[in-house]
Amino acid sequence: MEISSGGNVRLNLRQRNVQLWLLLSFFVAGISWLYVHRILVPWTSYLHLQNGYVIAQISDLYSPWVGTRELLLHHRNPYGPEVSHEIQMVFYGHPITQTYDKPGIALVDEQRFAYPVYEVFLTAPLAYVDFAQVHRWAPLVLGLLVALNIFFCVSILHWRLPWEAIAAIVLFTLSSPQIVQGLRLQQLAIVEACLLTAGAWCVSRNHAGSAGVLLALSTIKPQMALLPLCWFAIWAAGDWRRRWRLPASFIATIVALTVAGELLLPGWPRYFLAGLAAYRRYAMPTSALRVALGDMLGEILGGILVLGFLAYAWQNRKAAGDSRQFASILATFFTCALLTFPLFTPFNQVLLILPALLLLHHWKTLPRFSRLVFILLVSWPCIISLALLFFPPSTSSPNQLPLLPALLVAFVPFILPVMLITRSSHGSSPSREFVN
Repeated sequence: MEISSGGNVRLNLRQRNVQLWLLLSFFVAGISWLYVHRILVPWTSYLHLQNGYVIAQISDLYSPWVGTRELLLHHRNPYGPEVSHEIQMVFYGHPITQTYDKPGIALVDEQRFAYPVYEVFLTAPLAYVDFAQVHRWAPLVLGLLVALNIFFCVSILHWRLPWEAIAAIVLFTLSSPQIVQGLRLQQLAIVEACLLTAGAWCVSRNHAGSAGVLLALSTIKPQMALLPLCWFAIWAAGDWRRRWRLPASFIATIVALTVAGELLLPGWPRYFLAGLAAYRRYAMPTSALRVALGDMLGEILGGILVLGFLAYAWQNRKAAGDSRQFASILATFFTCALLTFPLFTPFNQVLLILPALLLLHHWKTLPRFSRLVFILLVSWPCIISLALLFFPPSTSSPNQLPLLPALLVAFVPFILPVMLITRSSHGSSPSREFVN
C-alpha cells in the first residue's frame, strides 16, 4: 500500500507538471501573439513602405502562387521576365531592372519564381483560389505542418508523451521567433522541413518507398534538402539489399517530376538555373559560418565540417532506421546544413525542431550549464516581448528595438550542436518525463 501510494503521488506530480507546462505554453503563445500584432507587424509595415513596397504585408508565398497560376492556367513561363515583372508590380508598383556589378548600388529583391518547376505540383490547388484567401489561410495550414513536424520528430525519437506535453511543445515552437517569421512570411521552408521529417518517419516505420517519394518532393528547396539527403543516401548504401527501395523510389520520383515539368515547360532546367544564378546575386544568401567568420574562412570551415559529417555518417551507415542513432545523425545533418549552407535567414531554423526535441528528450543527461543556456534561448523571446508590451517602442521609426526578442536567434545553430556534444559526453539515456 505504501509503495502504491508513493507511485500515485509521483504520477500525480508528473501530471501536474505537464499541466503547468501546458498553461505556461498558452501564456507564452498569448504574449507572442500580442507582440507580433501590436509591435512587430506595425513596425515591419512601416519599414516595408519606407523601402518602396506598395503593399506592406505580402508574403513569400505570392511568387510561387503566381508562378503556379500562370503555368497551369495560362501556360506561361513562370521564370520569364513578363511574369517576374507582374510579381514585382504587386510588391513595388513597378518592374525591377538592375545591374549586379555596379559598386555602391543597393540591390533589390526581385521576388522572382525561384523554385524547380515541379514545385507547382505541390501548390497546384492554390492556383484556383484567390490570393486573398490563400494569404488568410496559409498561416493556419503552415502551423498545422509545424505541429505535424513535431509529431514526426517525437515519433522518430520513440518518445512517449501525454497529449498535454505535445500540445505544450507545439505552442512553444509556434511562439518562437524563427517559426513566427516563417508563418508571417508564409515560407515554403516549413513545408520543406515537414517533408524531410516525414521521410525520416517513413524510414523509421520501414516504408522506404514512401520515404523516397517524400524526400524527392523535398527538393523544391534544394539548399535545405541537399545535406540531409546525403545522410539518407549513405544510410541506404549501408545495407543496400534491404534499403534499395529508398533510393529507387527517390530516383523514380525525381525522374517523374522532371519529365512532368518538361511536359509543362520544355527546357525548364535551363530557366531554373538562370534564375538561381540571378537569385544568388540579388538576394545574396549566406551561411551562418560566413556571417560569423567571413566568406573565406567560413567556406573553408564549412567544407571541413561537411566532409567530417559525411565521414561520420559513413562510419554509422549500418544504423537501424528506427534507432535513436539514426535520428541523432539526421539531427546533426540538419544543424550542419544551417551552419554551412546559405540558410542564415531565421525561418530556415525550422530544421532545428528535431535537434531541439532531441535535447529535451535527453534533458537529464545535459549538464546544468547546458540546461540553463537552453532555458535562456527558449525564454528570452517571451521575456523581452512582455517587456516591449509594457514599454512599447515606436513602430514608425527605423529603430531596431522591436527586433530584441529575436536577438539570440543567430546563435542557436551554433549553440545546439555544442549542447548535443555535451549530451553525448555525459551519457545518452533518455528522459522518461517531459521536463522534471
